[in-house]
Amino acid sequence: MDRERRRRDARRRVARRCLAVGVFTGLIVLAAAALPVQGSAPGSPAASPAEAAAAPASSARAADQPTTLPERMARMLPGSRQFIAITGNRIGSRSGRLRVYNLTGGHWTKIMDVPAAFGAKGLVDGLKRKAGHLQTPTGIWRIGSFLFGQHRTPPEGTRMPYRHIRQDSWWSDEPGTYNTWVTSRTPIDGEHLADARVQYEYAFDSGYNAPPNEVVVGRGTAIFIHCSEPPGNSLGKYTHGCVAVDRTAMKRLFRILTPARRPTCAIGTLQKGSPTSIWAY
Repeated sequence: MDRERRRRDARRRVARRCLAVGVFTGLIVLAAAALPVQGSAPGSPAASPAEAAAAPASSARAADQPTTLPERMARMLPGSRQFIAITGNRIGSRSGRLRVYNLTGGHWTKIMDVPAAFGAKGLVDGLKRKAGHLQTPTGIWRIGSFLFGQHRTPPEGTRMPYRHIRQDSWWSDEPGTYNTWVTSRTPIDGEHLADARVQYEYAFDSGYNAPPNEVVVGRGTAIFIHCSEPPGNSLGKYTHGCVAVDRTAMKRLFRILTPARRPTCAIGTLQKGSPTSIWAY
């Protein structure tokens, strides 16, 4: 009897040990299942195979989002691979930035960024501008086909065609030649370019209201990109409507501008949603 009882007691002890081991193992499994997947928030479900496969695609889409100013614009003039972006905070701003971008390999890269001064009465909607109001127009245009200046030859490395300003060089306000360079030994209605020796040491036409863009008589002429106003200027550092940057920046622009890239110039505000926003063009 005692021997048989000892055998039954031994079998019960073995059974209890097995039960204890099974319960412990089950608790470990449950605890492991409750742990979050690495990289996910506590309590969030584990990513399915489909979700895991979609993650790299989402990252790729984020990487493809436009990042530079010209990539975020509504449009770009066809064929342009060089872009001059001139921006002020809002209509009426009298200063801002001039930036240049090149399109290479399908991506726009900023290659220049300098301060700029505008007309004494600030930025204005280019479709509403009137001549003589000391305002810098907004809009987007092809720049003029040549650069010009007070020196017989341009800075070394200049790629665009260049014209030397002489005593017979004018920028016309007359209807038949409105907003174009005119050579005349007698005075005409317009601007005598030789008189602006400091500003037009290096300069070019922004393209506003000038060929090859739409021309409307009365909206104003000679909206140039040129050197900073000289000390003692009646308007201080501000202009009659042009965009002014320092002399060093102008010389650099002369070397950067490339006719084969068909340069475009845009002047706009940084106010999104407005018709004069740089991103609206």
